[in-house]
Amino acid sequence: MATTKEATNRCFRVGTVGYGGAFNMGRLHLISMAKNKRMEVAAVCERDPARRAVATEDFPGIKTYGSVGNMLRSADLDLVTIITPHNTHAKLAVQCLSAGVNVVCEKPLAITSAEVKQMLSAAKKKKVMISPFHNRRWDGDFVVLRDLIRKEKIIGRVFRIEAGFYGYGEQGTWWRSNKKISGGAIYDWGAHFTDWILNIVPDPVAWVSGYQVKNKEWKKYDNEDHSEYTLRFKSGCTATLTMSNLSLSPRPRWRVLGEQGSIEDVGGKYLVKTIVNGRQMSTEVPFAESNWDAYYENVYRHLMGRAKLVITPESAGRVIGVLEAANISAARGSKPVKPAFV
Repeated sequence: MATTKEATNRCFRVGTVGYGGAFNMGRLHLISMAKNKRMEVAAVCERDPARRAVATEDFPGIKTYGSVGNMLRSADLDLVTIITPHNTHAKLAVQCLSAGVNVVCEKPLAITSAEVKQMLSAAKKKKVMISPFHNRRWDGDFVVLRDLIRKEKIIGRVFRIEAGFYGYGEQGTWWRSNKKISGGAIYDWGAHFTDWILNIVPDPVAWVSGYQVKNKEWKKYDNEDHSEYTLRFKSGCTATLTMSNLSLSPRPRWRVLGEQGSIEDVGGKYLVKTIVNGRQMSTEVPFAESNWDAYYENVYRHLMGRAKLVITPESAGRVIGVLEAANISAARGSKPVKPAFV
């Protein structure tokens, strides 16, 4: 594999571990990378022969492999994106990093803080990059919310956040519904929401308290049907996130309270209420356009030495620390737990 310096004079060769499965993520990742003319879609590692065949149809000329070891030895890659079930992320990432290959890993970066530490150590040892795929940092609704709070400071100091994903119905029988594989219900959308909140409130987290409910009649899977967890920041701000398949009465996706106003998601826009000269004022702020391709553009520019990495492994470590603490707390009757990577 070429070094980053050598790669500045040629295309970056990229590949994926995993191609099919959930939402055709392998294809989506490679399409996003291929939009950069300096990123060459070169390889796919996939155990399923049928999925390898689909990859060659989608990307004529791409090389496919049945094992990670064979791909790393033969494909001369600069960057590998890991798109596999959550409980495989750490092992596969360490294997690629140890081969001197830069890694992008689908969220969540791992399931435990111990796994995150292994990944960080492997990247540091080989002086290569690892970045979690928190592409939703470029979601239009989040970008607007973050800027209203942190840049414009439109509602003053934030002291309370309520956010979540609500609905009613069984999750379905696939690996994301298996807690041993997925880490639990909060490791899917909960990873995104936690990442968002930690970027809205950048203060250290003092403790996390979790609470979970399992519908006893839904026995096809072992993930929780309702999970909620509260972060208490050292600044005093609290944030409660809810991931629920038992909610027939959904709440707004976002409700943020500040000392000088509030922001609430009302569908496609935010309702912002503020106090101006002693009078309450209300305004509606539409969501911006999302730009997920910005993730790989930043990764490329970072590896070329032209930009700081936006989604760092350290920031993802904080997310995993919170999710891990939430699960531990729920198992201990909601007793507060200090997370790793506070």
